[in-house]
Amino acid sequence: MKRLLLHVSITVLFFAVCSQAQIVKNSELVSKRVYKSINISSDLNITKKKGEYALASVFGDEKELAWAKRFDMVELGNVENENVTYNILQSKGLLQIKHPIAYDWMPAFYYYTEGKNRAFVDWLYQNRAVMTLNSEGPFIHCKENHYEWCRDYYYNLANKEVLDKRVNDLLENMRIRGFKGVFFDWASGSYIEEDAYKPMLQNFQKLHTRKNYFDFVSQFYQKLKASNTFVVTNQGFRKAQYILPFVQYDMTESYITTDKKKKLKIQLMQKGWVDSVAVTDYYPIYNDSTKITDSLKFIDMLSAYRKKYKKFGFKNFIYLNYLAPEYEKVYESSLLYAMRKPKNGIYFSYAMAKLADAMVYAEVPENRELERDEVYFYDLGKVLGDTYEKLDAIEGYVRFYEKGFVLVAEPYSKELYLKINSKYLKKDAIIYDVYSKSYLYLSTHNVIIHLKFHKDKITKKHLPLGRVYLYP
Repeated sequence: MKRLLLHVSITVLFFAVCSQAQIVKNSELVSKRVYKSINISSDLNITKKKGEYALASVFGDEKELAWAKRFDMVELGNVENENVTYNILQSKGLLQIKHPIAYDWMPAFYYYTEGKNRAFVDWLYQNRAVMTLNSEGPFIHCKENHYEWCRDYYYNLANKEVLDKRVNDLLENMRIRGFKGVFFDWASGSYIEEDAYKPMLQNFQKLHTRKNYFDFVSQFYQKLKASNTFVVTNQGFRKAQYILPFVQYDMTESYITTDKKKKLKIQLMQKGWVDSVAVTDYYPIYNDSTKITDSLKFIDMLSAYRKKYKKFGFKNFIYLNYLAPEYEKVYESSLLYAMRKPKNGIYFSYAMAKLADAMVYAEVPENRELERDEVYFYDLGKVLGDTYEKLDAIEGYVRFYEKGFVLVAEPYSKELYLKINSKYLKKDAIIYDVYSKSYLYLSTHNVIIHLKFHKDKITKKHLPLGRVYLYP
């Protein structure tokens, strides 16, 4: 009987402790009157560092090249471009970048139907019956893109001579042009599983009975790793076991934002009248995606891959997102708009990736100058905690770092004042709101922040936001 009473007592105590723990929330909405920013006459020192990843052209203007030099890893152009030379990279100061990397199309090559081809391509073409998977076609990529000047042939990587020469040709091109790494498009080789490319798979199986195509894709990356080549892949995680153990970084595209066309007749500065404009899609995962959690499902999956393959030397994922410009009316009474920096999108893209301590860059295809923002150079320091936290008070998430924190939130139609509590927040310190360029005071591991949601002038919708906060 005593043992039963003791069990009941422990159970009651357990539920009392749990109930008390549940009362402690990581956030709550508060009134405007308790929010206070600090008036500081001069900017306090905020730690900065080199940016992590960007894209630029070797032949860009001075501003583009200056921007590129502020990053550690920059994709600069095609590895086979004969107009790019070591001397050009050196004269433009691009060799000072830690990893100036080249672009390469992993599974295939272009054969120019008119004009001169490289010796390696000529050799492949002359022996295409055994060196390629589509010696007589179809030439799907060139046809789909209306490239009248080419045929796209797919490497027979199971042929040892092709595999060895493919690697040697790549390394030689990198050497003579000065590239210190390579980015592979179509990196997983998964194209071969698509219905349109079934003839390539059938031909592979005919040439190599009972062999697995992806084993040879993997051998390609293993050879590059053995040669100490710095490799970034595009969506290699789709065949993770074959690729991620042998590369340093893998890229995702449009997992946080992307750009899409919206039919709308307006007048744009420097363009004139247009029938459609690019707008930013903040929920690009599925056609019916409406929440941040759709992106987070994939971010969580990639975080698990990162943890799993870290022991092999895999370092991180790069989230490449696409953004449309923001549009601002030049005159209130007219339909003339000017394109502006999509600040809201840049910060949302950045903060979402930093929930997972990943690398990130957002490109603005309509005007590449509009993608440049100082947010890429702030130093968050080491990540704290095992993962991001769901905020109790709003539909949002936060991740703490030793030098600050990032936050994302679903759109609200009104301004919010949010009090955040966390053991990871410094005690009795000042914190800098990078987006609004204001300073706030932290006391006893909590801070009150002001969230003002941007409204898109084209779609008329309030947008999700991302914010970055740093300790000076």
